[in-house]
Amino acid sequence: MTLLLCPECCQWREPVEGRCPVCAGALDLVIPDPSLETIANEIGDLQGLLGEVDVSRDNLPKCGRLYATTNGLLFVPTESRVIVFENANRTRAVTHTGWFGRWIVRWWSRLSGRDPAARFACERRGSELTVSDRIALAELLRSDPAVLFWSRGAIASWRRQHGRWELLRPDEHWWPERISMRDRDGDCALQTWLETTACPLPVNVR
Repeated sequence: MTLLLCPECCQWREPVEGRCPVCAGALDLVIPDPSLETIANEIGDLQGLLGEVDVSRDNLPKCGRLYATTNGLLFVPTESRVIVFENANRTRAVTHTGWFGRWIVRWWSRLSGRDPAARFACERRGSELTVSDRIALAELLRSDPAVLFWSRGAIASWRRQHGRWELLRPDEHWWPERISMRDRDGDCALQTWLETTACPLPVNVR
């Protein structure tokens, strides 16, 4: 699975026929990553921790912390495992899955015509984010495909069913991920944020 950072929605996604599966924007290796300033303005400033959370997705880390920013929700995993390819112009990342990761290295070498500068990054984040600089948040998102950002303006509706939160996009499709807060305090914090910040719609709590 090859993940690229979409310049339109600032989400790390696997391209589908050259498009982002979330916002349908163009997504390809030849398209430059959005600048740190663009990402920083999209994320906004850190407001605080909402709670511990699990994200329902494959391959990438699922456990982490959910933060509120002035412009949306930021998920930061407690652990990240990725292979990072670097060249003079950009940084790309793919998930590491043993033999599959080695296959990706060979595939990239054939595609680029040269050996890539690659490293395996494994980082544990044991403490809560305390950075107030939005550029630092942008660097975090751009350097780690496991980090997720949901823009406030892209959340058209939401609901909570069977202990999981589902966010609805303006195109009336649910986001690929469902999120589950680990305790009642986290549920209350997220619900308050959604009701007062994102979209003040009734929530179906079960």
